[in-house]
Amino acid sequence: MNTPYSHALPRRLLLAGLIAATLPMVAQAATPTLADSLAQMDAEQIGNFIGRPGARVRDNAQFERMKTYLRSHYQGVVANHHFEMSPGEVFDCVDALTQPGARRHGLTAANWVSKPSMRPTESMDEASDADQERGAQERHQRDPGIFLSPARGEVDAEGQAKSCAKGTIPMKRLTLPKLAAFETLEHFRHKRGRPGTSGLPGQQGGDMQVQASVHEYAHAYDYVSNWGAESTLNIWKSFVELGSEFSLSQIWVTGGSPVETIEAGWQVYPNRQSSHEYDAHLFIYSTQDGYANTGCYDLTCDDFVQTNSDVAIGGYYTNHSQVNGTQYAQKILIYKDGTLGHWWIKVGDVYAGYYPRTLYDTSGIRNQAAKADFGGEIVNSWPGGRHTKTDMGSGYKPASGSGYAAYQRTIRYVNTSNYYATPSLTESRTKSACYDIDVSTSTGTWKTYFYFGGEGYGTGCP
Repeated sequence: MNTPYSHALPRRLLLAGLIAATLPMVAQAATPTLADSLAQMDAEQIGNFIGRPGARVRDNAQFERMKTYLRSHYQGVVANHHFEMSPGEVFDCVDALTQPGARRHGLTAANWVSKPSMRPTESMDEASDADQERGAQERHQRDPGIFLSPARGEVDAEGQAKSCAKGTIPMKRLTLPKLAAFETLEHFRHKRGRPGTSGLPGQQGGDMQVQASVHEYAHAYDYVSNWGAESTLNIWKSFVELGSEFSLSQIWVTGGSPVETIEAGWQVYPNRQSSHEYDAHLFIYSTQDGYANTGCYDLTCDDFVQTNSDVAIGGYYTNHSQVNGTQYAQKILIYKDGTLGHWWIKVGDVYAGYYPRTLYDTSGIRNQAAKADFGGEIVNSWPGGRHTKTDMGSGYKPASGSGYAAYQRTIRYVNTSNYYATPSLTESRTKSACYDIDVSTSTGTWKTYFYFGGEGYGTGCP
């Protein structure tokens, strides 16, 4: 298993602390409001980014496109409050009706919905959610980096409450440096980081060579008509060799050709983050045309409508599973609210918001999905002509088992009669010598589950 940490790190931190203690105190600059941040962005020139660490924007034309995109993205957005989740990671508490998704879909107080009209129904042979969680040997809780709570009374360095009032939603602030970490606006928005390449196992995009050689999977799926899928994913701080690579664990629901998807899970993707780059982040994603021209992460475009003020979509997990130690997990449900309802994302016990059904085609997932998929994915950019050392999951293979390998458990889908059902999963892996998966079933609380992952470059994975 790979690790990003040096054995000398604690010593370096101690030395840094001693040095810092001898320096004069410098006042920390106040975090700008959203309006001030946009005004600063307007004044930026590409010359200020040339040579800046992490800046990859291709040219001035792309730089100006990014600025135009930010102006459009925030046009009409009303931010009532902001706070730093951590240095450099700002959330704005936005009036829910002014968020980009609500504006795009014409939402008002009269047609606003805060949760689905139905809930999936438990089958007679399914344990209740409470029984499942009581029986799980893991920490299953509201991580403070993902769930905001006024009751905790947490504040940032400036004394700003790390929570949002009812009627507002937390939007992770999108800034020019975040966009300029990618060559083009399309590279930023696409899950693949490369426009026109596929993001789904077994699907070919506009660049088959890139798709086949760069994105690798260990996943399990069922071709079944469904109104959603649910899994509990244990969370790892996966080692990622390069900032342009990522490692994730997620759920997909898909259908149509070109494929339409809704996806949710956790991901370590340094280039997308302004802080806590190597921590797992909660993410959502959707595309309506096979990753060709549509799709974006989280709330960085106007696809998703967030309805709950407590979930920090795009936030980072503060607790990660430990090898042969405490395991932390997150339950996620992607749920279609009946044939005519929207596609909701539920994180833990909270319905965070929805993708409107009108985003999708009747031949795709407007009314139902055709496939439920679960598993891991990494990006392999072939550094130095060899396979990447990026971990999938914990970096351990499935055979390592409990406490070592990453897992998803209590895997279910929602059938089109609105009942939870057990999928018949088919395993698939890009190359088992690099990353693998092993599906099992249990009569206990885990029901259908799998271990998955691997460490990439090594014996058999050149």
